[in-house]
This record gives sequence, C-alpha cells and structure tokens, in this order.
Amino acid sequence: MRRWVESGDSVEWFAAGFAGAAPVAELDGIRLVRAGRQWSVHLQAIRRYRGQLRDRFDLVIDEVNTMPFFTPLWARIPSVLLIFQLAREVWWYESPFPLNALGYALEPWYLRAYRATPAFTISQSTADDLRQLNFRGPLTVVPIGIERISVDSFERSTQTTFIYVGRLAPSKRVHDILLAFHRFKRDRPRARLWLVGDGDPSYVGRLRRQAAALGLTPEVEFCGRLDAAKKHRRMALAEALLVTSVREGWGLVVTEAAACGTPAIVYDVPGLRDSVRQEQTGLVVPATPDDLARAMRRLADDPALRAKLGAGAREWSRSFSYDRSARVLKAAIRSQLA
Repeated sequence: MRRWVESGDSVEWFAAGFAGAAPVAELDGIRLVRAGRQWSVHLQAIRRYRGQLRDRFDLVIDEVNTMPFFTPLWARIPSVLLIFQLAREVWWYESPFPLNALGYALEPWYLRAYRATPAFTISQSTADDLRQLNFRGPLTVVPIGIERISVDSFERSTQTTFIYVGRLAPSKRVHDILLAFHRFKRDRPRARLWLVGDGDPSYVGRLRRQAAALGLTPEVEFCGRLDAAKKHRRMALAEALLVTSVREGWGLVVTEAAACGTPAIVYDVPGLRDSVRQEQTGLVVPATPDDLARAMRRLADDPALRAKLGAGAREWSRSFSYDRSARVLKAAIRSQLA
C-alpha cells in the first residue's frame, strides 16, 4: 500500500481497533480507520461503508483472515478477495469444541459468497483449495514479499543446531519438533534446538514439560520473541529451519531463513510445499516426527548437501520483494477492473 500511495493512488485501510488506538490516523500516506474488535469489526465495516463507497473508491480489497467481510453482498462497487490460506484443519487445533466443529463446517459455506469474485492469494496450494470449493472467478497467485535481509559473515558452530521461528501454537505442531529432535539426538549428543517466538502460556508450558520429560531441557532453548537482527543471526547460524505446521498460506519464515542462507525442512502440507523447492532449497517430508528426524540426520551428515540447499535457498529468496508483490497485485487488479 505504501508503494501504491507513492505511485499516486489513494488508499483507505479499515481495521479493528485496539486499546489506545486513534479511530482515524495516517501512516505513510495511508488513511487508517479503526472500529470494532476481532468479532465486531466486520459488522462495523458494513455500518460504515454500506451505501457510502460509490464515487469515493474504485475497488474494495476484502482480506479474509478466517472470517470474511462479505463485501460482494453489499459493497455495490467492484470487490476482490485477498486470502492467504483457508483455516480447515487449523480449527481442530486452535479452537475448543464445539467452536472448532462449527468453524470447520461453516468455512466452505460462508466462502460461497466469493465464488464469482476475483481472488488473490500467495500460493498455488491456496489457489487449489479455492478451486476445490468451486471458485469460478479469476485466481491470481501473488508472490510474497520480504524485507531486505543481510547477515554478517560467520563461522558455524561445530554443535549441530536447528531452529524453529514462529508462534508457539498447537497448529504449528512444535511438539512434533521436540519429538523429532529427541530422536535425532539419540546418536548425536552434541546438538541443540532454538525455539524462537511465544504463544499461549498453556501451550508453552506443555512444550516445556515435554522437553523435560524427554530429557531435552539443557539442549532446548526457549528464546522468546527476538528483534529482526537477532532472529536473522540465529537463522544464519542454524543447520536448518524446522516447520511442522498443519498448513500455511506460504510460510514466510521459510523465505526469511532462505535469505539468511539457511534451508528448511518442512512437512508436506499446503503452503510449505510451495515455499520449499524439494532438494533445491530444502527438504519436504511426510508429516511425522520420524520422517522429520530422518531428514535432520541426512542434512547433518552431508555438509555438501547442506551447502547446496543453503545456496539454492538464498538465491531463490532474492526473487521475492515487496516491490514485486505490489507491482503484480496492482497489475492484476487493474486487469480485473478493466
């Protein structure tokens, strides 16, 4: 949006409010309007904009993060769908019963409102998911963007190190990473695991108890949230990034690690199978701790493979930028408007 404003476009961004937030503000030329909270922001959008969009805006970008705004039903001007991923199995991991069952059942139903709407997403996996829901409108995969990342030259530790970066949440299956690391360590005592990020205290507590039960407490470091420089430094020092999510839209952290010259070992699930090129930028494995552990051993035992995948990952990461994302998305939107 910053790039669109710089090129002369006018952008208004409607979002939920939060404690201490001004209801109207401007950021880098973008007009921010805030109202409602997580479960009321959608109704607030309808109340603010229904019947008020024509002659003020050319287009509505309806970003769906689990719950949609249903703009095709009320906008009265062209609207497009921006969706990174479907929730699907995530419902079973992140919500209590019966909300998880209700969300899983309703998701395909409430997305029916967008079947004829032009849709934009960030991976072929999500595009395929939408087609399976009988989306018949144009579908465009927009390449993700990452900020420019640079890390100083370094010498890797002789201690084999793996890293996870992201939310510590059940749908990320960090507990699988602990199991895989335990199996990896059986014949490799000099190894460590960094868990970067935070999450719900109950799940974090579960992970700490699991690490203790597996005898991994000395080797597993719960790093918490790190600033970008520290995060990228740890990424660059690691043998590989481990990602075991139930599904992703893409897995931005994979491309961040790639920019640091670090390959990823990921589960073969939607999104992650898009962000890793098998045997070129990392390894895609069946979604089990045993398969993850085997891939970890393979990478640790083959420095030439590690070097090859790291170089391939860094090279591919150079093709992703917000300049490119903004350019591709704007061109596709203009095409739809035409």
